Amino acid sequence: MIVGTVFVALLAMTGLQSILGNAAAYELDEAVVYPEGIGIDGLYVTPVAGESYVAAASNVQVDWSDNIIFHQFAVGAKVRTEVIIHDLDLAAAVYTLSAHFRIEQWSGVPGAVGSEVTKVLYSSCILDGLWLDGPSDAYTAEVNELGLLLYGFNWDTRKLPSTWYRLVFWIENEPAICPIDGMPVNYRGVDITSHSAGDTDTSAGTIYGFVGDDFANNVHWLDMFLYAKNAGRK
Repeated sequence: MIVGTVFVALLAMTGLQSILGNAAAYELDEAVVYPEGIGIDGLYVTPVAGESYVAAASNVQVDWSDNIIFHQFAVGAKVRTEVIIHDLDLAAAVYTLSAHFRIEQWSGVPGAVGSEVTKVLYSSCILDGLWLDGPSDAYTAEVNELGLLLYGFNWDTRKLPSTWYRLVFWIENEPAICPIDGMPVNYRGVDITSHSAGDTDTSAGTIYGFVGDDFANNVHWLDMFLYAKNAGRK
């Protein structure tokens, strides 16, 4: 495992770039727990009480953005997928290299008898885009205008059929591999234990994104139907 100044020096020598430029568009305004001890800038984190923790995240809640829960999308829309995860015990957001995201196209209602995945449209994780030189469509984390840490992906639905889709967010509970030395990064663990109650609160509006969980395997998903253009309600 590479540590301290040696790690920083190797980043410079190889020309690898972090996603700091994207992540720092706004100032972080909440505490964050870093299970690998690596921040969104790709560098090691120095723990600061009440601001940054290098520890396991053992009671994590997943919260999808209201936009994707309460909005009905048609084919051709640019769908902004945002997920926020918080450790409820530490009252802190969670940033982990092991966060994965996948978009599946289904033949019918996901999970229903006879329905199946017809195509995987996208699959990536935070590690894919962390130490890259140049742009990519890898899954990323960023800070929004409210100062919150979120995981986001811009999904272009042009040329897709009107059908059901499942967006899958999961934590791969095994050490990420550092691309510089090929060694496992010290991983302290993340455990998803719940989803935000607001994601199923019909009093907030009509729900169009339906969440589900497999807590035993640290998997969380959202099912949604893309309507044909000029059908349904935007």
